[in-house]
Amino acid sequence: MDNAGQFAGKVALVTGGGSGIGRGAAIDLAQRGAKVAVLSRKQDRIDAVCAEIEAAGSEALGISADVTSQDQLEAAIRQIDEKWGRLDAVVVNAGKNGVFAPLDDLTLDEWNDTIATNLTSTFLTTRASLPLLKRQGGAIVVVSSVNGSRTFNYPGAVAYSTSKAGQVAFTKMVAVELAQHKIRINVICPGAIRTNIPEATFPRNIDKIRWPVEFPKGTHPLTGGPAEPEQIGKTISFLLSDDASHVSGTEMWFDGGASLLVG
Repeated sequence: MDNAGQFAGKVALVTGGGSGIGRGAAIDLAQRGAKVAVLSRKQDRIDAVCAEIEAAGSEALGISADVTSQDQLEAAIRQIDEKWGRLDAVVVNAGKNGVFAPLDDLTLDEWNDTIATNLTSTFLTTRASLPLLKRQGGAIVVVSSVNGSRTFNYPGAVAYSTSKAGQVAFTKMVAVELAQHKIRINVICPGAIRTNIPEATFPRNIDKIRWPVEFPKGTHPLTGGPAEPEQIGKTISFLLSDDASHVSGTEMWFDGGASLLVG
């Protein structure tokens, strides 16, 4: 089926849209006709994705903002309102791995930083988007992880996994509340994706808590390896589209079956 124009006349916001999964989602939504606000912290990456969106024949709005700041997120929503007057789809994607360390080596500041970037930002982004989404209804996809739902085998990832589990609970909790406003919210749980998230991963002293395991045939039964951002972008677009109009409060795993093998 040709999905070009599927989001024609609609506006999407993608946080963490400058690279990786966010970029994949932003480009796919644009190719399906959406006008896309790309929110990230690095201006050069924002500009690059906006250029790709415009090359795809759609409109883009680049926004540099910190997703842990209520004021900056609310200002971003005002920019979207001033430019396009509506918001139909939100991809809550910004996040980081943060510090991976043994529990007794993880500091409170490191814990708080990961929780704020991944979980508190999910609350702030969703809440800031509600005034615009309530005007006509819409859909939200929260990007969590298999490491917050059914795989807990990354040594030292206690803050990360806790934040990702919180995103799953958040999604289910607010799905019923938002349904009265015709707003759907779902959560996608990716496994390994070829992204630049290692830039925001800081392992420390994890060898002493690692459990050595070997998988002679690999850890991705279906695909043989990690997915590309463009692949998950298509799945996110599905969850935001009218094709998923009866789906809300649901988690979807996107990992080629890997978490069934190593979970």
